[in-house]
Amino acid sequence: MRKRLLYAGVFLLLASLVFLVASAAMQTREKRRFKNVLGSWDITVSLENETTYILDIMSSSQWKDDFTNGGYNTAQPVDLAVVSPCGNETGIQVFFVARYSESQYYPGTFPSLVYVEYGSVDADCLKVDRSYPQVRFTVIRGGNYTARIISDTLNWTTGPPREIVIYKEIMEIQPLYAVFLQGSGALCIAGAVLSVVGAKARPRKKLRLKERTKQK
Repeated sequence: MRKRLLYAGVFLLLASLVFLVASAAMQTREKRRFKNVLGSWDITVSLENETTYILDIMSSSQWKDDFTNGGYNTAQPVDLAVVSPCGNETGIQVFFVARYSESQYYPGTFPSLVYVEYGSVDADCLKVDRSYPQVRFTVIRGGNYTARIISDTLNWTTGPPREIVIYKEIMEIQPLYAVFLQGSGALCIAGAVLSVVGAKARPRKKLRLKERTKQK
């Protein structure tokens, strides 16, 4: 009986882990277009507290022509400054790469943002994600934020980008997420109880019957 309780407890704990993994798979992050501006050096937007956003910059035809005519073999930088409601700036440098045209069947591409380097970060207002290939950050203090391209340091091209876009990350949750999460919790509790009871239970001693011979 003791071993059965222990085995049942371990089985339920493993089942709860399976339910937990399944519930995690039912949560997906999706980025939705939040705001954009066309042909501008900057964008100002009101951002919500404890929310993650992604900033992307789309190259203009001028940027494409300048990159191609320049014959650049390395990623070219664009300096950004993000001004937070705290009044401080976060310094960012984003890098663009384009593929050159190989033939009429493989035309060249517009320069696209491929990676980011961060300078000083206003840690009181936002938290940046240094592992993400675009500008991704979580807002700590909500309010109006302005992202501005510093044109004075833009040496490889001229003119503003075609578009600046800010995306908002949304957590998509499947309908059965709550069922699997609650099921995982219930199985975990039941498995823990059975495991403890099975581990503490004392095995029953077998009584040995001794035959006594009667003396006549």
